[in-house]
Amino acid sequence: MAPSSGPTMQESKGEGSTLPIALEPSLSHPRSLTRTEPEKDLHTLPIQGDINVASCLPSGADSPFRDAPKSLYVFRRLREERSLPKPFLAACMLAALFLVMFLAGWNDASAGPLLPSLQNYYHVDYLVISIIWIFNFVGFMTAGLTNVLLTDRFGFGIVSSLGALMQTLGFVLMCWGGPFPVFVLAYCIGGFGMGLQDAQVNALTTRLPNASTKMFLMHAVYGLGATVAPLVSTQFVKRVPARFYLYFCVSVGLGLATASALILVFQGRTDDQVVGRRQPDPVSVDRGGQQEGRVEAIREKDSTPLDSGGSGSGSGSGKKMMAIMKLPAMHYMAFYIFIYVGIEVTIGGWVTSFLESERGGGTSVGYVTTGYFGGLTLGRVALIPVTNYMGKHNAIYVYSILAIAFELAIWFTHSIPANAVCFALIGVVLGPMYPIVMMVVIDVIPGELQAGSIGWIASLGQGGSALMPFITGTISNRYGLWILQPLLVALLSVSLCLWFLVPRPQGIRV
Repeated sequence: MAPSSGPTMQESKGEGSTLPIALEPSLSHPRSLTRTEPEKDLHTLPIQGDINVASCLPSGADSPFRDAPKSLYVFRRLREERSLPKPFLAACMLAALFLVMFLAGWNDASAGPLLPSLQNYYHVDYLVISIIWIFNFVGFMTAGLTNVLLTDRFGFGIVSSLGALMQTLGFVLMCWGGPFPVFVLAYCIGGFGMGLQDAQVNALTTRLPNASTKMFLMHAVYGLGATVAPLVSTQFVKRVPARFYLYFCVSVGLGLATASALILVFQGRTDDQVVGRRQPDPVSVDRGGQQEGRVEAIREKDSTPLDSGGSGSGSGSGKKMMAIMKLPAMHYMAFYIFIYVGIEVTIGGWVTSFLESERGGGTSVGYVTTGYFGGLTLGRVALIPVTNYMGKHNAIYVYSILAIAFELAIWFTHSIPANAVCFALIGVVLGPMYPIVMMVVIDVIPGELQAGSIGWIASLGQGGSALMPFITGTISNRYGLWILQPLLVALLSVSLCLWFLVPRPQGIRV
């Protein structure tokens, strides 16, 4: 589980050694330290009072804690120690994170009800209108490739604020109904901004107290934003069909509110200045099979700490990114999220067009998108105890099978009300999957690589949200939108196979 926010520092002194121990502000004793002896399973060593931790290690063993990495931050204030946020400020910070996720959901659900109007306005077919998602994909992938470098140089507060401003700029370019190339460029800029925010918020959330619950709630707020957006966009389509693009003026307002909240509340803080320094991972802890050994091999080969500044600009960030890319479990989860988010957004983006063209629905079927994202929101809250009971890995299997069953029901049932109910139920079972994967990352990826891994996985997921709708549009342009259901069943089946490859960490019920 991610470290709690708000630790204070206390020294545990033994003969000839001093060890910093992080304390929970709400507890009167230090948290336990975890390590694994070569011949034993994972277990916990409680620390009470003054203790020489070196005496707990096998004879001749190295210290289980790594040296603090050299800072790469370009601004001095980012390298300085800052007092941790007071409870009220911490609550405001959490609210700002929720606002980011609300805007993310709003953004992802906006295109669906507007898609037929966009096609009519620009006089383009399914294939051409789908280009917006290709450029969205370019923006997301650019964010994924630069996130580690930007975070290592500027920290959470600056990078997340930059992302919000870039996304707002994208909305500004959309809201005046300009030429199609400008609209496409806006999707690229907005994708870059959203990719940065998504990576930053998910990485920080895993380090908060009660991270699992907050992650589910964070993505429930995403679902809330995605639920509200179709209600608003459908009204613009029905009431001002000639100028439906004014809907994006509302998006501009939300983007400015989000950017202002991030700037004012976080004031450029790094994640360490928000939640305290990350506890260094014990060298011997086994996280998911061969992952730790692989990281050690990378470290020994490069002979440079992953977080060190190195001799050249960007070398430390480059080594960290290389280490992340050499973790098989990270790739399994990244491609799983790529497909999952692609499925999630493809349904939201194409369900209105599907029901209009294949089921004979009118403009009011735009509200089915609201039902789908409403189900997504409900699932991320209501299924928390169910997920905890089954375990994270098993829950993914069960939810995936149910989603496939509901997709088959839509495929072979041609009633609009029945299809609407099934789309809502698909939202319910898809809802918990994203936050589950983010918490599994914490279980199987070494601590120093978690933030970068989460950033890459989140950005690749956003890439899926752009590429999969484009693929759907390309295929539909040739064969018709009836292909949506077979395609979704195939993608869900592939994601289920990918999940079999994700390792289960030893000693943790998942």
